[in-house]
Amino acid sequence: MNPRILWLLLCVISFAGCASIHTPEPGSPLYEQSVKETQQAILETIEKQTLLRALTYPILSANADLCGAQRTYKLGFEWITLNDLGKVGRIQRDAGAAVGIGTYPYLTVVTPGSPVHQAGIRQGDTLVSLNESPISEDKERQFIPWLESGNDVVRGYRRNLDRWLHWTVLGGTAVSIEYKRGDGVHSIEVQPMKRCDFNIVIVDHKELSSRVVENTIFLSSTLFDFAESDAEIQFIIAHEMAHRIYRHRPGKLTPLRALALGVDALVNYGLVATQLVAGIVSGDELEGQVWAPGAIFSHQNNPPYRHALEKQADYLAMYMLARANIDVSDIDIFWERVPSDSYLSEIHVSKPGRIENMLAIQEELERKIESGSPLIPSNTRRVQADSAGSQEN
Repeated sequence: MNPRILWLLLCVISFAGCASIHTPEPGSPLYEQSVKETQQAILETIEKQTLLRALTYPILSANADLCGAQRTYKLGFEWITLNDLGKVGRIQRDAGAAVGIGTYPYLTVVTPGSPVHQAGIRQGDTLVSLNESPISEDKERQFIPWLESGNDVVRGYRRNLDRWLHWTVLGGTAVSIEYKRGDGVHSIEVQPMKRCDFNIVIVDHKELSSRVVENTIFLSSTLFDFAESDAEIQFIIAHEMAHRIYRHRPGKLTPLRALALGVDALVNYGLVATQLVAGIVSGDELEGQVWAPGAIFSHQNNPPYRHALEKQADYLAMYMLARANIDVSDIDIFWERVPSDSYLSEIHVSKPGRIENMLAIQEELERKIESGSPLIPSNTRRVQADSAGSQEN
């Protein structure tokens, strides 16, 4: 598990046991109540994480070829031990023990549809060995509570096992796994699957917001609740992935960047003119279309290209969803429902033409699906038409 993700998980499940400043004495009624509440919080967190992984896995696995260097091999599980919970406090550790978490890697999340899920591993199983090498027990670790940064949670045992898992699956070769369920030990062989390397996290926030930092996509809890369907959540995730894949970066419009954007635009328009002269496309096919500069020098906060970059992200996101067999027919309604004064609307520049652009993308995808054409997004035309009647390249 990514260190940041683990830290967020520990923070979430710690709230139930942190209702008061002073920790109640073990054995007292208040202590037992805190343990039960924290136990429930752990189970709810696991359930939410499993749901989130189920929503994101189809997108990550179906679009590995679009993610370039942002790819990896994964088995599809996340784990924790009592000593991870002990970092937070004694209540959390006792609550974890009540759930069944011990000092060997306990699988908190098994991503639905992932290689290990298909092989039969489930949440609550405990790892025993990897490629016939026994996994050692996570012995007691000494921590200075709350004085270390989130990344420092991942020390010793967790860091070593995470690295071992990473290097074991890195080449994509089959991995033999032994795991314990109840009193039985089971053996399976799993083929890691190549997928886009993104982590998705829900953070407690009152605003409708989403953002991507490096390979982590942050969605606000309010946005998660605002979505009326799984497809809307999946669209936002794919949209943020698209920004990262296209390397859109926030920044100010300096004179040097303005010059770079101008050169970028000239090159792009020159390519379009070349296609016209060569007869690759006709003027009728270009009518009503928006040909925006490429993303080489573009920056997400640079007017007037910020809106164009949002359309680029919409374009790739819609393709990514369709490739994952996710229905995109009603995605345009999402932006219609987003309040114009919301943080999400401000950051993602909901301007006239965006809805029409998404409808055009839907029509393009429908034509390709009906004709059996491969769903390959265009590398030259990253922004679709502003009118629904446009033709694809």
